[in-house]
Amino acid sequence: MGAGIYGALFPVIVADLTRGTGRFNVAQGAIITAQGIGAALSTTLAGTVVVQGGYSAAFLTLAGVATVGLALYFFMMPETQRHVTAEAEPMRSKAVLPAE
Repeated sequence: MGAGIYGALFPVIVADLTRGTGRFNVAQGAIITAQGIGAALSTTLAGTVVVQGGYSAAFLTLAGVATVGLALYFFMMPETQRHVTAEAEPMRSKAVLPAE
């Protein structure tokens, strides 16, 4: 189910990020290539860690990599950061507070 949702939303996000640039196909190909490399490296890393430290160590290692990815996404994507726009500021100052 998650893969289906991801597969449906992925082109929409790429289209949003590349709107007006004419680089939709290049961006989509680059991202899919990076995902393929990541999948290959994930399997290689997990296999190496399993041989050296066991399955628990492999799961913890991959969870750590995923946590770093989540942190990068959270702090680097502009959609996840709070920005006060020039239009929103006047609206906030015009708010009517209830009488006490």
